[in-house]
Order: sequence, then structure tokens, then C-alpha cells
Amino acid sequence: MKSYKIKMLPLAKIDLSEIIDYLSDFSETVALNQYDKIIEKINGLKQFPLLYEEVRVGASEFRYRRIVVDNYLVFYVVFEDYVEIHRIIHSKMDTSKI
Repeated sequence: MKSYKIKMLPLAKIDLSEIIDYLSDFSETVALNQYDKIIEKINGLKQFPLLYEEVRVGASEFRYRRIVVDNYLVFYVVFEDYVEIHRIIHSKMDTSKI
């Protein structure tokens, strides 16, 4: 079975860091659990990158896919041998403005 590499763009890393920082203000346990859930789903893309639905995001040339992790959305693109994580945002955010 083919294994894909995961590449997280700098903006996605910032998104994840901001999510964890925000949640840490309320509960470190909740923040760490959310981090673990998001990373677990992302790591699952190594084996099954096409598992999640494809979504249209504005006029982008990319064919985005989206993972729903609790209240967060992970947007990513599948390439020939790697998966690129572009953004991790709260589900209530307006994706057309991002």
C-alpha cells in the first residue's frame, strides 16, 4: 500500500498553534486532546488521502478536500506522493473570506 508524506504549510501550522493557544486559555487538557485529534486525522491521510470529501473553495485552482474534526475543518490537497495541509479553521468561519 502506498504511503503519502504529509506537508503542513506554514499558515496551517499557525492555524493549529492559534487553536491550541486559544483552547489552552480555558483548559490545557481540552487543548491537548483537540491537538491529538487533529494530528491523528491528518496522519491518517498517509494511508487514505482520498477518504474525505472534495470541496470547492472559491476560485482556487486546487482540488481541496476537507476533514471535519469536532468544530474544526482541515483543508488539504492530494498530490502524487504527498498531502499538503493548507488551513485548519473553526467550522463557523466563512471559508470564502479565507
